[in-house]
Amino acid sequence: MDRIGQVALNTMRVLSDNQKITSANLSNLNTIGFRKDIQTSVGSAFLRDNNSLEDRVFANRSGSGIDTTVSNLMNTERPLDVAIEGQGFMVGSTASGDKVITRRGDLKIGLDGKLRNGDGLLMQGGGADITIPAYEKIAVGNDGTISYKPLGSEGNTMVAAGRIDLVSVPSTNIQRGLDGQIHLKNGAIPPSDSAVKLSSNTLESSNVSSVDSMVDLIANQRAYEMQIKLVGTAKELDGETAKLMRSS
Repeated sequence: MDRIGQVALNTMRVLSDNQKITSANLSNLNTIGFRKDIQTSVGSAFLRDNNSLEDRVFANRSGSGIDTTVSNLMNTERPLDVAIEGQGFMVGSTASGDKVITRRGDLKIGLDGKLRNGDGLLMQGGGADITIPAYEKIAVGNDGTISYKPLGSEGNTMVAAGRIDLVSVPSTNIQRGLDGQIHLKNGAIPPSDSAVKLSSNTLESSNVSSVDSMVDLIANQRAYEMQIKLVGTAKELDGETAKLMRSS
C-alpha cells in the first residue's frame, strides 16, 4: 500500500506548486504587461523492473512555462507609455546587469537621465542603456526610436536619442527567473527584429484572468483534498492487511 501513498504524496506536491503559481499570477492581475505562468500538468510515470516485483507509479509534471498570449491595450495619452503590437519583447537590464526581456512599457526617465520601465529595468538600445537629455517634447516611434526636442531649442526639430531593442523570442526559450523577470533559457539575447512594432500612448494589461485563476485555485484545492483522502484510504488498507496477517 506504500505505492498508493507515494503516488498521492507526489501528486500533492505538484498541486501545491500549482497553487503557488496561480497565487503569484493573481498577485500580478494589475501589473502592466505581465505574462502569466502556466500551471504544471499532472501526469503519471510507470516504472517496471522485469527482475523485480517492486514496480512503481509516480506522479510527474509537464507543460510548465510562460503564457505569451497578447492582452488588451489601454490608451493613456502619455508619450512614454508604449505597448508591443502582437508578439515580441523589449530588452531591459536588471540592477545586476543581467539582460532580460519584458512587455512592460510604462517608461520613465530617472534623475540620471536613463530610461526605465515600471519594474526599474534599464531599457536597452543597441545593447546599451538609453539616456535621454533634458527635453521639451518627447515621442516614441513604432520602431522603438525615441525622439525628443532639446530643452531651449528653437523650431520643432526632433533629435533621435536611441532605439529600444525589440526582439522576437519563441515561448519555448523563455523562463521566469528568481528575480521575477523573464530570462532566455539559452542566455543569448537575439538581434533586434524589425517586424516587432510598438504602439505609443498605450499600455498593455496583464494577461491574467481573475475568473480562470479562481477556477484553477478551486480545482487544485479539491484535487489536493482527494489525495489526502487517498492517503487515508491507504492507511486503512495497511491496517486491515496487518490484522489479517496477525490473525493468520
